[in-house]
Amino acid sequence: MQSTPLPLPAKVKIELPSQLLIQLITEGQLKGNDCKCLDTEAKKVLWHSLLCSSIK
Repeated sequence: MQSTPLPLPAKVKIELPSQLLIQLITEGQLKGNDCKCLDTEAKKVLWHSLLCSSIK
């Protein structure tokens, strides 16, 4: 039996470990401009991972 595809929302809010976010960015799986920081801690982690990935 096949499932009927559901319409996907334009955006979703998720929570993931900082290390996973860093890994996804440094491996090129996620771009910084695809993310929106919802608090200052998220912004710190995002900027740190972007800076680290830019010097590699």
